[in-house]
Amino acid sequence: MAFIRFLSAVLFSLVVVQASAAMQTRDTNSSDLTGDSICVELMCISATVFPNSTTQYNLSSTGSKTVGWIAMGFGSTMANSPMVIIWPNSDGSVTLSQRAAPAHVMPTVDSNPAREASLDVGLSNFASSNSNPSFIYTVPSVASTDAQAIVWAFATAAPDDSSPSATINEHIDAGTFNLNLTIPFTAGTVPTSSSGSGRSPQEEHVHMIRMHGIVCTIGFLGLLPLGALLARWLRTFSTRWFLGHWFIQTILSGPVIIAGVTLGILAVNLGQGMHLDDTHKNLGAALFVLYFAQLLFGAGIHFIKSRSATGRQPQNYAHALVGLTIIGLSYWQVGIGYSQEYPKTTGMTAPEAVAVVWIFWVAAIPVAYLMGLLLLRRQYRQESGIVMHPNGSSSAGIMQQEMRSTLRTE
Repeated sequence: MAFIRFLSAVLFSLVVVQASAAMQTRDTNSSDLTGDSICVELMCISATVFPNSTTQYNLSSTGSKTVGWIAMGFGSTMANSPMVIIWPNSDGSVTLSQRAAPAHVMPTVDSNPAREASLDVGLSNFASSNSNPSFIYTVPSVASTDAQAIVWAFATAAPDDSSPSATINEHIDAGTFNLNLTIPFTAGTVPTSSSGSGRSPQEEHVHMIRMHGIVCTIGFLGLLPLGALLARWLRTFSTRWFLGHWFIQTILSGPVIIAGVTLGILAVNLGQGMHLDDTHKNLGAALFVLYFAQLLFGAGIHFIKSRSATGRQPQNYAHALVGLTIIGLSYWQVGIGYSQEYPKTTGMTAPEAVAVVWIFWVAAIPVAYLMGLLLLRRQYRQESGIVMHPNGSSSAGIMQQEMRSTLRTE
C-alpha cells in the first residue's frame, strides 16, 4: 500500500509539473506573438507575427458593403507592390490570387512571388449568410517593423470565375496605412494601434497630395489665367489695367504657387518617393522656374523702356506668348496629375467631377481669351496714335496721354 501511495504521488507530481510546463510554454508562446490591426470604413486588416517565421493576415469586411473582392499589398503605393487579392465564389470556395501592377492598372498574376501566401480555409469565415466575411492567409515573415506600409482595396463586384488570373473589376475604394508589427499580444487579444479614426502616416500622405493638387490648381489654372484675362480685356478700357495684372500675377499667385509646390515636395518626402523621376514632377519643376522667369521678364518690360519706341515692342509679344505657354502647360500638368500621378501614388482614382471641371476649364479660359482678342483692332488704333519723344512730350490729346501711360506699364 505504501508503494502504491508513493507511486501515485510521483505520478501526480509528474502531471502537475507537465501541466505547469505546458502552461508556461503557452504563456511564453503567447508573449512571443506580435502584430497589429487597423480598420477603415469598408474593411479591417489584422496581422499576427508567429515565432515560426510566419505572419498571418486577416482581411475582413466591416459589413457596410458586399464583398466582391478584398485585397492588400505590401508597399505604400499600388504600383509595384506585391498584392494578395481574395474573393469568394458562388460554389462556396475562395480564390487567393497574388498579383502585381506597374501602375494604376489591373494587377496581373505574379507567378513567382517573393512571399508565397497560403489561404487558411479552416480559420476563414466566408459563409454566404455572413455579412462580415473574413479571409485569413499566411505568408513567410519578414523583419518586423513598427511601420509596415500596407495598401488596401475593396470591390463590390466579384470576378466572373474562380481562376486566380480572372479579370477583376476596379475597386470602389482604396487607401494606405501602416501596421506596427512589433506590438506584443496581451491577455490573448489582438493588438490594435488604430481604429482608423485618426490619420495614419499614409493617410496624411494622401491628404498632403490632395492639398498639393488643389493649391497648385488654384495658382496655375485659377489666378494666372485670371491675371492674363484681366490684361487682355481691360487694357483698351482703362489705363490702370497693369496694377491689377501685377497684383494678381505676383502678390496673389506667388504665395499660392510657392505653397502648392512646397506641399508637393513634402508629399514626396513623406511618401519616401523620388524627386524628378517622372513627367509630372519634371514638368512641375519647369513650370515653377518659368513662373518666376516670367515675373522678371514682365518687370523688365515695365521698367526698362526706350523713349523713342512707338507701338508694341517684340518683347511685349514674347511676354504674352510665355504667359500663354505657362497656362497651356499647366493644363497638361493638372491633367496628368489627377489622371496618372494621383492613382500611381495613392492607389485611388480621382473623383469623376475632377475630370468634368478640368474639361470645362480647358474650354472656358481659351474661349474667354479669344473673345478678348476681338478688341485688338481698337487697341492697335489707340497705340498707333501715340508717339513718344525723347523729352517725354506728345502731340496727342488727353486720351493719348492716358494711352501713353498704358504703354509705359505694359
